[in-house]
Amino acid sequence: MVDLILRSSIQDFQKKVINWEKESGISYPWRTTPNHWHALVAEIMLQRTRAEQMLTPYIEFTERFDTPEAFLQGSTDNIFDSLGLKWREQTLRELANSLAGRNIPDTRPELLKLPGVGDYVASAYLSAHVKKREFIIDSNVVRLYGRYWGFETNPETRRKKWLSELASELTPQKEFVEYNYGLIDFTKAVCKIRPKHHQCPVKNNCNFAQRLS
Repeated sequence: MVDLILRSSIQDFQKKVINWEKESGISYPWRTTPNHWHALVAEIMLQRTRAEQMLTPYIEFTERFDTPEAFLQGSTDNIFDSLGLKWREQTLRELANSLAGRNIPDTRPELLKLPGVGDYVASAYLSAHVKKREFIIDSNVVRLYGRYWGFETNPETRRKKWLSELASELTPQKEFVEYNYGLIDFTKAVCKIRPKHHQCPVKNNCNFAQRLS
């Protein structure tokens, strides 16, 4: 797949996603927090939850629990009820126990040993908060890549090795944070299940958009 894509096409796609993020991306408090505990908690809380729904619980959490130790010693007082997934609290307590008295790892293998941390959370945390170049893949990103580059997708596509290779190739060496946030925000705002083609900056070179025109 990667060999079939021209380098100029990749650079054009990267530039447009990054520029869209700079102009239209959404600023959330967990994206700029210097507290890595809060950042990791946010990435776990975001799983299967809309960012807007998570905003208030996240703020309440960070105001009370500045460290894993503070979380273990305190009470959440139903912070997580509004998320509709009560199991998150138990996962975060297991995470806090594993991090108490130590720094959060800054490598993928060590992060993946932590409770609640899978491939996506590890990539998102390392990219956004440790500033290490990592590619991200979720169902929305798979949809965008499939539409733009013109390949069929299914629920198993995100687990394919060739897709990981493609995602890695598409992630720029610089401005990868902006690019990854651009993928997240753009697929939620524009390249949705029912895409908003009139707002799409990449439609002129998108296989899916061209087939509909």
